[in-house]
Amino acid sequence: MNAPLLWFLLGLAFLGAELLTPTQVLLFFGVGAWAAALTALANFGINIQLVVFAAVSIATLIFLRRRLRTIFGGRSRRSDDSGLIEAAPPHPLQGQTGTVSRDIMPNQVGEVYVGGSFWRAVADMPLTKDAPITVLDALPDDTLTLRVAPYTAHVINN
Repeated sequence: MNAPLLWFLLGLAFLGAELLTPTQVLLFFGVGAWAAALTALANFGINIQLVVFAAVSIATLIFLRRRLRTIFGGRSRRSDDSGLIEAAPPHPLQGQTGTVSRDIMPNQVGEVYVGGSFWRAVADMPLTKDAPITVLDALPDDTLTLRVAPYTAHVINN
C-alpha cells in the first residue's frame, strides 16, 4: 500500500471511531490524516507528513472544537449582548409517548425510545425497562436529554 492510501484509511478510521464515540476529538485527527494524505500525494517525506498530521490535527482541534460543540452540543438557550437569555422553543418530542429502554433512576440518566430513536432521559422517579413514558420536555442546558414521566392514559367519559 502507498502512503496516501494509508493516511486516507487512517482518516476514515478516525471518523468512524468518532461516530461510535461522539467525543468531538477524533474528528480532528481524521482531518489531520487527510491533510497528511494530501502531503503524501505531493511526494513529501514521512517526516513532513507527520508534522502536517500533527499540526492540522491540533490546529483544527483548538480552533474548531468549541465552535462545533456549541452547534452540535444541544444547548437550548443563548444570551445576547445585553445578557438576556432567550427562552427555548418547545422540544419537538414534547407530549409524545415511548418506552424506557434502559432503567432510569432519579437524578441519573437512563434511556428511552421515542419517535423512532433512542434518547438519553431523566425522570423524577424510578422507571424500569419497557415502562411506558411521556416526554415532558428537554433539559434546559441539553436538548439531547429528555425529561420524562410515567405514561398515564387520559380516559374521556361521554
